[in-house]
Amino acid sequence: MRMMLVVGLAVSTTGCAWMFKGSKQEVEFISVPGEADVRLDARYLGATPTKAEIDRNASQNILVTKEGYADQHARVQRHPDTAWWFWDIGTCVVPVTLCIPLLVDAISGAWFSLDDDVRVKLDALPQSKLPVQVGTRPAPAPSYASPGTEDHPANAE
Repeated sequence: MRMMLVVGLAVSTTGCAWMFKGSKQEVEFISVPGEADVRLDARYLGATPTKAEIDRNASQNILVTKEGYADQHARVQRHPDTAWWFWDIGTCVVPVTLCIPLLVDAISGAWFSLDDDVRVKLDALPQSKLPVQVGTRPAPAPSYASPGTEDHPANAE
């Protein structure tokens, strides 16, 4: 009976932050203008506004792109949840837990919280820097007949 109580205590305190918060957090991505593509490394997360589950174990680099606008890099910052740190360190005092909660929460990133949202303002590219679409040609310049003829715009009424 006593052994079951000890095992129950050990299991119930194993990775408390991980059990309550998990190792991922939902983050919302917002851009001005909207409908910009959001990528985490090579993974497409969606078009803004969008929400995605992000790992808590590291700060994340985000790329926000939209045709006609300069690419923007953003970072999802993580912040320590010190209350969980103290709880996990406190469980190390109990010899039965063997500091397992400390290890589980540290490895999973559950000790941290991420920014709830990431807001990005995209800057419009100057017209001269807009990408040229492959397979299209610029419109030809209008040609006019020599001055003094009926086709010249100066002679039109």
